[in-house]
Amino acid sequence: MTSTSTHTLVHIGAGNGSQLLQHQAMQPARWVLIEPVPTHANSLRQKYPSAEVWELAISCQHNNQPANLTEFNLSEASSLHQPSGLLQLYPGIKAVRQHQVQTQTPATMMARLQLPEGEQHKLVIEANGEETAIIEALTQAGLLQQFKQVQLALPATPLYIHEQHTEQLPQLLQSCHFELTKENTDDPDIHVQLWQFNQHSYQLAQQRETLLAQIQEQAQQITQLTTQLQQEQTKHTAASRHADSLKSQLAELKTKNAESGQQLVDLQQKLNEQSRQSQQLAEQRETLLARQNEHKRQIAELNTQLEQEQNKHAAASRHAETLNSQQAELNARMVTTEQALADTQTQLATSEEELTKYKSYFQNRKKQHEAAEQQIAELTQQLSSANEQINQLTTQLQQQQQAGSKLSELEQKMEQLFASQAEQLRQNTNALGQHVTKMHASSNRQWQAALAVQHSLSFGEQPLQFSDTSISPELAQHLITLVQNNNYDLIIEFGSGHSTSLLARALLGQHKRWQGNGQLALKNNEPQTQLVPSEHDLPKRVISFEHNKNYHQQTQHSLQQQGLSEVVELVYAPLVNCTFSPEQLFYDCEPKLQQLASLLQNEEKHILVLVDGPSAEPTAHSRTPALPALLNHFARHRLDVVLDDHHRDSEQQSAEQWRSQLAERSLSFKEHIWTGDKSALLLSINP
Repeated sequence: MTSTSTHTLVHIGAGNGSQLLQHQAMQPARWVLIEPVPTHANSLRQKYPSAEVWELAISCQHNNQPANLTEFNLSEASSLHQPSGLLQLYPGIKAVRQHQVQTQTPATMMARLQLPEGEQHKLVIEANGEETAIIEALTQAGLLQQFKQVQLALPATPLYIHEQHTEQLPQLLQSCHFELTKENTDDPDIHVQLWQFNQHSYQLAQQRETLLAQIQEQAQQITQLTTQLQQEQTKHTAASRHADSLKSQLAELKTKNAESGQQLVDLQQKLNEQSRQSQQLAEQRETLLARQNEHKRQIAELNTQLEQEQNKHAAASRHAETLNSQQAELNARMVTTEQALADTQTQLATSEEELTKYKSYFQNRKKQHEAAEQQIAELTQQLSSANEQINQLTTQLQQQQQAGSKLSELEQKMEQLFASQAEQLRQNTNALGQHVTKMHASSNRQWQAALAVQHSLSFGEQPLQFSDTSISPELAQHLITLVQNNNYDLIIEFGSGHSTSLLARALLGQHKRWQGNGQLALKNNEPQTQLVPSEHDLPKRVISFEHNKNYHQQTQHSLQQQGLSEVVELVYAPLVNCTFSPEQLFYDCEPKLQQLASLLQNEEKHILVLVDGPSAEPTAHSRTPALPALLNHFARHRLDVVLDDHHRDSEQQSAEQWRSQLAERSLSFKEHIWTGDKSALLLSINP
């Protein structure tokens, strides 16, 4: 029986062991850590004394011979290949030393591993520049199926010279019946993929190959038997023609024999008539008799040959019948094989029926959600009715309070009874509310995923995804309305993410509507079809500040994929101490804001500002410095400042400080609060 736990974990390019913590939960019985850098190999031996540490490199090019390894000041980038795209990804990277290391081919590695059959094994590959070559070598040798899981760390672009592209890896793995079960793209430069071996698909493919081989073998047997039958039929035809020839010769000999007999009779008559010629006639008679005996002997031989040919003809007929019987048997076996293929197609149809059942299950969950909402409405109505009855009875009791202490006791009992009923109804309502909330959250995720798929198929672009950490859909709608109703000259955003793509798309959508209304920007007296700044405009229409390096790279990658880089300038601004409030941390945005202010110093512009960062982790009021930073440079302009997460206490305290700062500067403002699951505050300054 095959075990479900991991028996052997093979990690090619284990480094210093920082990536091994995620594999410890599997508790493999055997660890094989392959690392060519000596310092990392020694570190692995100390951290994991029970593991097998191989101090070598896996390579398909050096045929188990030593090779030069280049170590960089970024140790995890060490490779047998010279860098190419690595220099663009890490401009400050440098080679610190080169030395020779032992290498092994993938086939030699597998021979040394001696992986036991019937166990679960996992392969992790972090071999810089060798990922595709290792997978291709294991696939061609038929050794990759010994692993049930394969984890790959793949660069988005080639990083080394002579590195094979990774586009062919999915096709190679799928040809070996591996399926992509998980992909981590948190690092936009290095994607981590987890491939799982599909045993069912492998078995079906093996069965199909076996059936096809049987069909081909049977077809070859039929062809051979058909050829033999044709050959026997040819021999039979030749034997028949030879027998006919022998019959013809026999008829001729009989004719000649008859003629010789007639001549003998004539000679005998002449002998009686001419006694003088008796000796000659006797000699002639003896000659004729000898010729007759020879003819008889030839006739006997021809008869024997005829019998032999007839026997051969009979044997050929019997062999032809045997071949016909074998052909019928092979036809029956082909019918059985076609029936097996039909059964396999039936199994596929059964899988489609199960998929239909899953769809029906989700529809039933939706109906249950609607029924639960109906129950909440009914319980809420019952609670309202019970409260009305309590109010009525309380009024009656107050009117009759002077009737005596008995009425007071009765009132207390009734209040206790109604309070108990109200508490019970409240508990039932809360329980149903929690249940409906969970069902609503689950349904929301499912419908959001379905709408995302439909949006991608319909419009060919990635839809926005909303979560607890992003802006709410309500705020997204308000921002779109602001952009559509106001011709903003500039949009500033503190904290990038989905909101950045939203604002850029809203600007592009507004630009397209202006084009539809005939309001096109002119350059060189020609209409422009793209949202490109003029020579007197700002560098970009949307300026977004982000302090987290990973989020900055993710947002930059997302903007490039959506074609929004021409509209958005994404600024990497780490958190620094504020000049006007040293105890607080805020974005390093002063240089960029000063540059923007110098471009707008002689004009009055309308600016939209979204404050959605930084998060509350650094300080309790991490978003408070946003308004002072803006007023130091844009106090004379019209500002629409949107503060997200206004429902939280820290944001409400920040808003209160903003009101005080505006009052101190004698700046007029209007405010509006957008309510919802996550409320937001809009401050319109200098309206």
